[in-house]
Amino acid sequence: MALKRPLPALVGGVSLSVLVSLGALAHQHLRTDALEERLLREVNTLTHAEHPRPAHITATRPGTFEDAMVPLLPALLQQARATPAPTQAEAATLEAVTEGRAPVTDLPASRREALEQGLPLMRKVLAATHAESGGLPEDLRPLSGPEVSRRDALIHALRRVMEDAALETRRLVSRGEADPAVDTCLDTLALSRELALGGGLVGQRLSAAGYARTWRACADAIDAASLARKRQAISQLTRLHEGFPPVSLTLHEESVAAQLHAFRDLLSEDTRAALPPTWFDAPEQPGALSRKLQWRQWVEDADRLLAVADQPAEERRRSLAALEARKAGQYFRQAEAPLVRLSPEDMEAMELRALRSEALIALAEVDVARAEKGQWPRALPTRTTSLVLKPVDETRADIRSCIQGLMPDPLVVKADGAPALQQVHDVP
Repeated sequence: MALKRPLPALVGGVSLSVLVSLGALAHQHLRTDALEERLLREVNTLTHAEHPRPAHITATRPGTFEDAMVPLLPALLQQARATPAPTQAEAATLEAVTEGRAPVTDLPASRREALEQGLPLMRKVLAATHAESGGLPEDLRPLSGPEVSRRDALIHALRRVMEDAALETRRLVSRGEADPAVDTCLDTLALSRELALGGGLVGQRLSAAGYARTWRACADAIDAASLARKRQAISQLTRLHEGFPPVSLTLHEESVAAQLHAFRDLLSEDTRAALPPTWFDAPEQPGALSRKLQWRQWVEDADRLLAVADQPAEERRRSLAALEARKAGQYFRQAEAPLVRLSPEDMEAMELRALRSEALIALAEVDVARAEKGQWPRALPTRTTSLVLKPVDETRADIRSCIQGLMPDPLVVKADGAPALQQVHDVP
């Protein structure tokens, strides 16, 4: 009988070994020391990060965009609070005027008056983009703190500034002041770029919205401008195009902010004391064990996402689909971080912003070439895989997108001196 006992003993030993291994693995996954150290390191890096970018003007001002903007924030918030929201009909009229589908005279008198009153502050905000370096005021950064009401209010105020600047561009063109209109619209595009530098996904979305609101007015201003101003605009637009942050940096900012929002109560007292003061308060939440597993999952998910975020558009789409398939095959997954992802809408908005930026450069280059040589160039002066030039006749050429689904209608360029209004617009 004694000879029959070694097998159960062996099985029991193996089971005990498996349990010990599983326990060790669980202990390792529930330890957050390394996650804490990494989070603190990344918070410090992002909090003190600088945001150099090519300035769109030659005579820059010392300091950062943040330095120039901070004194303007109280007035921006006050103006936003005092401005009533437009009705649906008013909003439709504003959009039609901005996009060139309706004349400036269609603006309601109250809106023209508000635009006039807001010009001094708008010009100060646009002038802040002349700083030698980028960098947002702390209130506009994802790591500013758990309270976001002030950030939301500032975003609303800055959106209004960009809308007003696009309207002012249209108004200047209608008055025959095309060169000042180009100054205004390029500063507005520069403001859109500033908002993407360190602003997380919220900043990227506001930046893309600013480009969407401004680019058609800017195109008409460039087309109507003097030849010298067109030449200068080519250089300025090129520098603006080069200054956008990589998508991976934006997602990194969101990942770190999401961890602070969700898991800072799991940090040790020493680690929490080393965070920026706005994050000290950390109400304890239930489910500490499962949330530690969730924290590790969020970090691993973010690492995989950041590794593919800066790939070319089509390759990135395939990589993101592969990541989603990987998640679908995993068991016992926790809820995901809500903002640490690239939605199709966000990807399209950023791709469209880049395409619009390229289109404005192409427009200015084609317009200059036509004015200098008396004929349309055979191809776009700056080689791009996103756009193609199609001359129609002596007075008109089309710039078409090569990217399916983005800018489906051509951008029409009319030669200087053409009998029409010398406008650049989307074909209806």
